[in-house]
Amino acid sequence: MTAPRVAFLGLGKMGLPMARNVAKTFDVVAWNRTPKPSSGLASAETPEACVRGATFVIAVLSDAATLLDVLRRPDGALASLAPGAVVIDMATTGRKGALAAAEAVQARGGRFVDCPVSGTVVPAEKGALVGMVGASDADLRDVEPLLRTMCARLIHAGGVGQGQALKVVLNGVGSHHFVAFASMLALGERAGIARAAIVDAFTSGAFASPSYVGKRAKVLARDYAPEFALALAKKDIGLVVELEEETGMTLPVLRALAAEIEGGVDDGLGGEDLFGIERRFARRGREA
Repeated sequence: MTAPRVAFLGLGKMGLPMARNVAKTFDVVAWNRTPKPSSGLASAETPEACVRGATFVIAVLSDAATLLDVLRRPDGALASLAPGAVVIDMATTGRKGALAAAEAVQARGGRFVDCPVSGTVVPAEKGALVGMVGASDADLRDVEPLLRTMCARLIHAGGVGQGQALKVVLNGVGSHHFVAFASMLALGERAGIARAAIVDAFTSGAFASPSYVGKRAKVLARDYAPEFALALAKKDIGLVVELEEETGMTLPVLRALAAEIEGGVDDGLGGEDLFGIERRFARRGREA
């Protein structure tokens, strides 16, 4: 039997290894806003051409505005979407963005699943991401074999939009983590504790987490070449604030975190790894 065709929209740091894993099982045609001559994948010049004849469409695009543009523009994915085809949003675009995209897809006779993923490039290369799924039970059954080529674990959060909501909440926890790590590292060094001792405690004590352990060598070396840039963390914390507002909650600590992350980007740290926000804290004088 011929494998179902998968249109893959977006070949960035995460999208490219994800697409390569899909291509081990499915027939993949990819599109990217900028050419990827070394991707090793069949490519199309427009989203419309990429999606033509596809049973599944995977989008790994930077934000909700980009996703909606790639769907709706004159040469966009919706122009050639087959009836019953499933569009799967696997970037972090937020619940409002997912629901808007779902409405547009469903108006064209397609189906929509949101499955943002947790993990960095290495898990993406290994097919070991965690996917948070917003879908009907029936649609999840249809897309699960495809998602399993990229994800070691799937968490069904509910209907469309709830995968994005879960990922946004998870990113809120992550924001607390990296800001806590960076600010307490700066405080510990200001108190005269050796950097190695602080990092050792953070990565082996009761509050150690995979994100801390994974950053250990880079933090010790003060190497902030971006694995996940602070500017992307700013986008993500903005989605957490958006969900807070949407649900009517008031979370002052969240707003303080958002202000620190936005301030780090304003300080010129946006292109560096998110743990580089430590330098924002380290340069501060003693305040009255």
